[in-house]
Amino acid sequence: MGALRRTHGAALLAVGALLLVLFAHLPPAPRPPPAPRPAPLLVPPSTPPAPSNRTVSTRASQTTAPPHPPSPTPRPKPAPLLTKDVYVSGHERPHPELCPALGAHLRMLVLITSAPSHAEARAAIRFTWGHYAARRDLTIAFMLGTPPPDLRSALVAEDELYGDLIVGRFRDSYSNLTLKTLSMLEWADTYCPRAPRLLKTDDDMFINVPRLLQFAAAPARANATRTIWGKVVKKSYPKRTTKSKYYVSPLQFSGKVFPDFATGPAYLLTTDVVRELLAAAPREPYLRLEDVFVTGVLAAKLHVTRRLAPEFYNKKVQAHPCTVQRGVAIHMVRYHEQFDLWRKLLDGKTKCAS
Repeated sequence: MGALRRTHGAALLAVGALLLVLFAHLPPAPRPPPAPRPAPLLVPPSTPPAPSNRTVSTRASQTTAPPHPPSPTPRPKPAPLLTKDVYVSGHERPHPELCPALGAHLRMLVLITSAPSHAEARAAIRFTWGHYAARRDLTIAFMLGTPPPDLRSALVAEDELYGDLIVGRFRDSYSNLTLKTLSMLEWADTYCPRAPRLLKTDDDMFINVPRLLQFAAAPARANATRTIWGKVVKKSYPKRTTKSKYYVSPLQFSGKVFPDFATGPAYLLTTDVVRELLAAAPREPYLRLEDVFVTGVLAAKLHVTRRLAPEFYNKKVQAHPCTVQRGVAIHMVRYHEQFDLWRKLLDGKTKCAS
């Protein structure tokens, strides 16, 4: 009986050991799935608050909201080039002797704009209508800018021979025609202020001097003041195309229409406005169209009268003796044509209707 019990005990121990081995090789039981998280509370959408520069306090820390980004600095608008920034007063060769007594005995001062290289044009004028400079009541001279080095000696020789070249302090170029006219006005105001009339003209013009003197002495004009006569242009529009020879930028002239002006080839003015024109010029934007600037922009600001004078053709015309004798100024005249027009001016055979 005892042996039977020992046999059963050993069998139970063996079965227990076998069960332990089996449990050790079984895979681990799966973990239960985690409980689902509660859904977040939905907040209706709203406009986000505007950023603030104030300090925002929280339990965790204090932070400063970022400031507004700095606005870009606007670019400064380009400023116009003023006439005072480019004009230099004075003359290298002033020739004050051309106006004795400051022009007190003159009836007319004629100043001709010319380029340093235009020696033939100046010679043609001296040999033709420039002969009237021999009169004591008339002065004729040429206005030039600083010549290039290769022409300087030739101009010195020419001036020593004729004594009629006035040289201003600016580089001679098309873009500096306004500087040339201002230099001319300065010379007239400095050395010839008592001459009553000033004709501004170019070296490709034929001037009928007897007709010019007659025109100025007419009763309707003899006592005129603050007046410019010539071929007056009205309602002229600035050229905004950069390829144009007459291009004008809005910085030079901002208006849509130019003031009335006398075209540059030739115009006559009373000398009482010369000093006023010179005083007004420095404050204005530089405009390289000298006739528009002087007889238009400046004259309009100063309320100077501009009058149309049909005798100032200021264009090329048919070279008929009567046409030449009736007019004051003919434009686009070449060297050899000066002699032909001079001959027709002095023609005593052709009968012209009055």
